[in-house]
Amino acid sequence: MKKLLLFYFLSLSLCSFAQNIESLKNKTPKNAAERTLILDIIRASLYQDYKQEFIFVVNTLNVSSQFAWFQGTAVRKDGKEIRTNEYDDCCHVEGLLKRNYDKWYIVELEAFSTDIWYDGIWDRYDVPMALFY
Repeated sequence: MKKLLLFYFLSLSLCSFAQNIESLKNKTPKNAAERTLILDIIRASLYQDYKQEFIFVVNTLNVSSQFAWFQGTAVRKDGKEIRTNEYDDCCHVEGLLKRNYDKWYIVELEAFSTDIWYDGIWDRYDVPMALFY
């Protein structure tokens, strides 16, 4: 009986510390405002670097109470070919954002990288691995 009670209380305590992760990959009326806000922040950052307006094909957009992870494909809003540096690997974009007082901020963001720059990012920022899947 003691083992059963111990297991029960341990399970409850673990559940209380678990992060609730929600996928915003597909736009719905419920998530439209937050999803659009996150994508607009990424879009604005890329505009500063590339002076081109982008829309995204969202492959992954997972959100927890503190963090958001985005992986997607960039497409120019005007339909033209994306202009990148000579050695860039077009057209993927990945980024980690953090929520602070109900506002989203970019922690790390890379576009068109030629390597997997985000390897170990979950350890650097103490983010649950489940956010990245």
